[in-house]
Amino acid sequence: MRMISEPAREIKVLKEADVVIVGGGPGGVASAIAAARMGAKTVLIERYGYLGGMATGGLINIFPQYERHQRKARIFGLNQEIIDRMKARNAAFSPTRKTGEPPTEKSSIIIWNANMGWFYVRKDPNIGGRERVHYTAVLDPEVLKDELNDMVAEAGADLLLHSWGTRPIVEGNTVKGVFF
Repeated sequence: MRMISEPAREIKVLKEADVVIVGGGPGGVASAIAAARMGAKTVLIERYGYLGGMATGGLINIFPQYERHQRKARIFGLNQEIIDRMKARNAAFSPTRKTGEPPTEKSSIIIWNANMGWFYVRKDPNIGGRERVHYTAVLDPEVLKDELNDMVAEAGADLLLHSWGTRPIVEGNTVKGVFF
């Protein structure tokens, strides 16, 4: 195989950090917020001009059902914090946190009129196959972009948008940095 040698060069170090995350999708944002809140000097690198990945840019703006047929909420923490912050901005739509009961006439009208019945209402084998409401949230993707930026900044992480992580800097078996 033919090879080409690349000349050596010096590259400036832009930032030093305890934690560097490449990718500002839901996992990257959550990692950056958690690391920064724990006191780690954190940098989040995102190739686009916004955070949220498929949840915002891909318009997959549904936080799926938070509980299973046992009628117990399974997911709390950062996901609930995002929903609460989005509700405060009138940018989240969901049934109430109280779940498990059959849909009321009023809740059914709201849910079905929003064309979300297929997502919020499920048949529950634990109650004889009758329908019940699941706790699920649909978020405005444009407001979510803004809210995620705020959350990352409030946590104290540095955010680099329009930055493409290209390869790790490795010494031995340890990642020491990222070329971007």
